[in-house]
Amino acid sequence: MKKMILLAVTLLTATGGYAESRDSLKVESVMSVENPERVTITESGNRFLVEINGKKDNPGFRYAREVEISPSDVSVTKERSGNWDFNIPFRKRTSEKRHKRNEFVLKDFKIGLSCVQGAPENMDVSMGSSWEVTTPTLGWQCYPWATETSLSIGVACSWRNYRMTSRQRFIKDAGSDMYIGSYPEEADIQFSRIKVFSWAVPVMLTHETKNNFNFSLGAIVNFNTHASLKTRYKLDGQEFKLTDSNIHQTPVTIDIQASIGYKTIGFYVKYSPCKILDTAYGPEFSALSVGLVLF
Repeated sequence: MKKMILLAVTLLTATGGYAESRDSLKVESVMSVENPERVTITESGNRFLVEINGKKDNPGFRYAREVEISPSDVSVTKERSGNWDFNIPFRKRTSEKRHKRNEFVLKDFKIGLSCVQGAPENMDVSMGSSWEVTTPTLGWQCYPWATETSLSIGVACSWRNYRMTSRQRFIKDAGSDMYIGSYPEEADIQFSRIKVFSWAVPVMLTHETKNNFNFSLGAIVNFNTHASLKTRYKLDGQEFKLTDSNIHQTPVTIDIQASIGYKTIGFYVKYSPCKILDTAYGPEFSALSVGLVLF
């Protein structure tokens, strides 16, 4: 209670002194912040720092006043106000806020489309039907610097499809080799696809701006634990479904991902330079994906 009284007196005194100095210039200043989102008061030695973040109809508003108390008087030593609070190269944040936001997170549900890179000419994968889905990442996010830049690591599940709807299909012979070939003549083609399931471990560097934009860049390590082949078509009124769950996917691959977002929605681009299949057993190709990030 004594500290709160001292603080109130200090702020009133500072405001009074400020008003008197402005009175000498015949200028009167009154500030009113309606519905602030957060008010933080920090005491350090002989200094008080009052920060106001957000206000009605303006979540990006920020105001701060630093008051220094000396044995003889009280004076305002620093005052800042406005919607933007950037320091080159990144916006700073207090150590208290940084510590509180080192925490477990659940974020980044991704849904996108894939196309192949460096594939054989007859491997006509349709990007419009080659979906990939990644569950939200459960991980740890920390702020190692005094900025709004964070590092995160976590784990998620990912399903990626590479689907062909043209006259070509994936074929696995009696041994272990897989290649691209044609359907039987007069076949009513549905699709031929490869699906890969992975445990994904993303390591991301993210920066958040004051106006709710965020930018991310990082690598994703994929442990590809399962892959399968499926082809469906009709011939002479009979349906055919050919499947195989041993197509020799590359066990571990690494993706490079960049994303930009606003609040809870964003856009990502992911490049997979590693070969999706073991080239000793199947066609050689890598992949590129684009899509949406939610949360």
